[in-house]
Amino acid sequence: SMIFDLRRISRDEENSLLQNSEDILFFLYGIEAEEPPRGFFQKLFGGKTPPKASRKWVEPAEDRVMSLDKNWHMIHYILAREPWEGTLPQATLLAGGEELGSVDVGYGPARLLSRSNVEEFAQYLGTLSKENFAAGITAKEIAENELYGAYDEWSADDAMALWEYIEEMREFFSGAVKNNECIILYLY
Repeated sequence: SMIFDLRRISRDEENSLLQNSEDILFFLYGIEAEEPPRGFFQKLFGGKTPPKASRKWVEPAEDRVMSLDKNWHMIHYILAREPWEGTLPQATLLAGGEELGSVDVGYGPARLLSRSNVEEFAQYLGTLSKENFAAGITAKEIAENELYGAYDEWSADDAMALWEYIEEMREFFSGAVKNNECIILYLY
């Protein structure tokens, strides 16, 4: 399955990741990046392999990570009215920010939302209303756009279940704005 997470990061964490984007796997999961195996001549003439630094990974606090679980594509579609791209800030989840290096963190590289991206999306989320959320979305268009995690039948109850994610994102992005933080988006 494909899970979409968002993670709030401090300025120090942002600077560290911008300086060394290859460290993203350790940052997100506590996994050291794999080094390619040494070739014959490297083994023969290259000397000893230096020992890897052992680091302690600290799991982020609960309020620093938000999961859209398998609902990410449906939420993006409702906000952007496009399956993959769309106009910003509505399409921020799948089209916003910049790739953070080239390391595949599950399904492609993580993306970094700058503080201004975070503010713009937070403001956009604030304009949404529960009453109009997903207005006009039909089961037919969901099926035609082959949305991941799509519902077999689409109803107002489904829209209200997804609305809860919007409310949670509002709080999450508001906290990031308040603390002058960036957000990493990643699919795994």
